[in-house]
Amino acid sequence: MATRFYTDPTNAPTVSPAYVGSLWDDTTQAVRRKLVIDTAGNNASTDFNFNEVAAYNDYILAVQFVSEPLDAISATLSANKIVFRCLESNAKAQCFLFYYFGKCDSDGSNATKIDWAIDFTEFDNGVLTNRAAITGDILDKVFNQGDRLILEVGAKFSYSKVSGYNATINVTDNHATDLPENDTETAAYNSWIETGDTFTEASGDPPAEVVKLGPMFAFA
Repeated sequence: MATRFYTDPTNAPTVSPAYVGSLWDDTTQAVRRKLVIDTAGNNASTDFNFNEVAAYNDYILAVQFVSEPLDAISATLSANKIVFRCLESNAKAQCFLFYYFGKCDSDGSNATKIDWAIDFTEFDNGVLTNRAAITGDILDKVFNQGDRLILEVGAKFSYSKVSGYNATINVTDNHATDLPENDTETAAYNSWIETGDTFTEASGDPPAEVVKLGPMFAFA
């Protein structure tokens, strides 16, 4: 059964993993927030604003979400979904949702990239509007007991301008409805991500003698 994680707009995780995205041109504007299996219960909605800082094809990180420690799993993360409301400040910015999946140890160390993807529907100009993206299967991964899931969310600015444009990703929780899987919703419903696998939060601390099982993914 797929596990849906919700994005906490208010609370930071207890660990601060290294950023896993190798294409981010700027991470200085990024914040860290929790990724939780149950809605965080803040009844909050927060806009994370970030600016283009350099030339053509900037990749700017807005938020790194980090889950609680999870029970061990070894499977294919299939049909991964990510749903947020987004906007760009000017249609010339040509912003697109860009994100990475990763994992780290319980203490935040050994942060590692799993996969990345881009959504090819441009942000709406000046109106927070839903962007729902589905990635393909991510090949064989191993989550050891206590490992955490990482989601990094930002945007690609495609306009050839030195600087000046900005974008917003909205993070919302504890509303009556989750955002639907479309590119048209403007209501402040819950933002979320989902994998095709079943995750559960770890019931206790990971054992000290955890043995790493090698690479968590492999290319065909």
